[in-house]
Formats: sequence, C-alpha cells, structure tokens
Amino acid sequence: MADKAEVLNDVLVKLFNKILSIEEEAITKAAALGVTMSEIHVIEAIGTDEPKSMSEVASTLGVTMGTLTASVNRLVHKGHVSRFRPEEDRRVVLVTLTEDGRLAHSIHERFHRRMINGILQDLDEESQDAIIVAAEKLYEFFERVKPEDLLLDNDSRQ
Repeated sequence: MADKAEVLNDVLVKLFNKILSIEEEAITKAAALGVTMSEIHVIEAIGTDEPKSMSEVASTLGVTMGTLTASVNRLVHKGHVSRFRPEEDRRVVLVTLTEDGRLAHSIHERFHRRMINGILQDLDEESQDAIIVAAEKLYEFFERVKPEDLLLDNDSRQ
C-alpha cells in the first residue's frame, strides 16, 4: 500500500502544480485581461448569471468577506465587476460581471473546456468513466476532510 500511496501522492502533487502552472500561464498570456489567478477565480465564482451577493461569492470560494472585498475592489477598479446595493435591501451588496468581466470569464471557461476535452480525447469510454469516478471520490474526500486532520497523527488527537 505504501508504494501506491507514494505514487498517488507524487501524481497528485505534480498534477495540481501543473494545472495551476498552465492555468497561470494561460491567464498571463491573456494579459489584456489584466487579472491575476485569484481574481479570475472570483470572476468565475460571480459567474455570468444573475447578480450574486458578496456573502454568496465568499462562501463559494471559501474565503472571508474581507478577502473577497479586497479582490472585488481591485476588479471594480479594473472594470471587470460592478457592485451595487438593491433598493429592496440596502444591507446586501450584489456583484455582477461587466462586459470585460464576461470576456475574462469566457476565456477562462474555454481554457477549462479545452483542458478537459484534451484529457478525455485520448481515453476510451471505460477509462473516461473511471477517471470521472476517481475525480468524484477525490472531491468527496476533500469536501469532508479538515486541514487539521491531515496535520495530526491519529495517536496525537486523543
């Protein structure tokens, strides 16, 4: 089991780093957008549908309102996001993408679509199903695990 664990760890670390590296390079090459990786993820969380509340976007990203506010401030300044308070409840702050923000969202979405299509095109149907099941199980694990569970030995949590 240790050999499989080492191989899986090695593959996951390389995979996550490679995806981040390629994504960052793609965003950098689309420099006309003028956004960072963290900002593109805020744009992605805001989405192209109806305006979203700041708290909804913060929750989606798993960040504090302060962190999101700083990112949204930069995106508003760059012209990618607009922010407003609805008349019916002035306590709520809603955000939506501008045309520039929609363009950045579209480019990022196309990047992901091409990446996934590139992965799937070289796999037969059975392998495609297997990779989807494995990815779903990985996601389920990361949804339920707490960071501290990965730092502490079982023996030291008594």
